[in-house]
Amino acid sequence: MRGTVNRVILVGNLGKDPLREDLENGGSRVSFPLASSEIWSDQSQGKRKQMREWHQIVCLDQRLADMTMRKCRKGTQVLVEGRLRATLVSEGPAQWVRTEIVIDGSGCDITILELSKPTRLKVKKPRVRKN
Repeated sequence: MRGTVNRVILVGNLGKDPLREDLENGGSRVSFPLASSEIWSDQSQGKRKQMREWHQIVCLDQRLADMTMRKCRKGTQVLVEGRLRATLVSEGPAQWVRTEIVIDGSGCDITILELSKPTRLKVKKPRVRKN
């Protein structure tokens, strides 16, 4: 086999509002958790089942990061195309591998499929009776 491919395509909903972090090199990154679901019918019980997976998305492309911050909120449905990156994390004696989907250049993209519904509640003005 010649060459390798590191490509991830996910469709899901933002689990939180995107978060922008400034980097030491003057750039910034935008990150957010993305939930994707798999639904199937359990033949033995005759019920629909669902399994949700959480993915950490990290956007380093400034154009896409700006668009994500402007237009995406918790609940927004997006299609993410990126690459998988695993990093060894150490905190004291504990170590684990953090896996992220990175959007950082050619072949990477975020497409908004459905905007989330506004979460603001409309406050009704009290009516004043005129006598």
